[in-house]
Amino acid sequence: MTRVTATSSLSGWSILVTRPIAQANELASALRERGGTPLNYPTIEIGPPPSWAAFDEAAARLSAYDWIVFASPSAVRAAVDRRPGLAVALGLASRAPFVAAVGAETARALRDRGARVDLVPDDQRQEGLAAAFPALSPGARVLFPQAIGGRELLSDVLAARGASVDVVPVSQTRPLALAEAPPPFDVATFASPSALRAFVGARGAEALADKVVAVIGPTTLQAARDAGVRVHVVAARPSVAALVDGLADFRGRPAVVPGIG
Repeated sequence: MTRVTATSSLSGWSILVTRPIAQANELASALRERGGTPLNYPTIEIGPPPSWAAFDEAAARLSAYDWIVFASPSAVRAAVDRRPGLAVALGLASRAPFVAAVGAETARALRDRGARVDLVPDDQRQEGLAAAFPALSPGARVLFPQAIGGRELLSDVLAARGASVDVVPVSQTRPLALAEAPPPFDVATFASPSALRAFVGARGAEALADKVVAVIGPTTLQAARDAGVRVHVVAARPSVAALVDGLADFRGRPAVVPGIG
């Protein structure tokens, strides 16, 4: 792998942005501000669920729930786009349910739309949210809008504590065919396990063998390990800013060091 000189700039690096097109601008802009050249190469697309019936029914009786949980900004966007009044209802402090967000980015998506947020864990993943959740009364009702095939850890933990958890689909993630190879790049960024798996499924892990690979958190890191991909940068927090800072810190080292196996 090419050795690099110490710098906090990403100048000279061509960096793949594998997020869906609708979510790519924030990362691309942040990379460009640090001197990098972002290359949009979406590996997944996010669309509506096959049916909105379960979500619509749950949203219509929102006050029957004690908590509503959001595990990603995309879940917030999908839910509020479908039911614009949802954010208004969640912004009323005197109304149930309480609102939990898995991390700062998800909380920001809620607040930007007028909803309040009652719980954000320090460990910004489902494990952290499960650990931070307050005691639930027996039979407490929890609404969990998420993507089809999303992680079940949090819902399983809350159900084991006696809660009644309604997991309702608000989106589905599909891998893109990626018939065309990516343009020449130095760095590949992955903001979700599904984006990484889609890239490897279409292009093979060997396409990343001599590249710098950066991931947004431990869940995506584990997906990379499972796929045989060596990771060099793991964001300190699951956010665009932390991912870009991690890349800049890595670039500033005197030489490229072995990745995280």
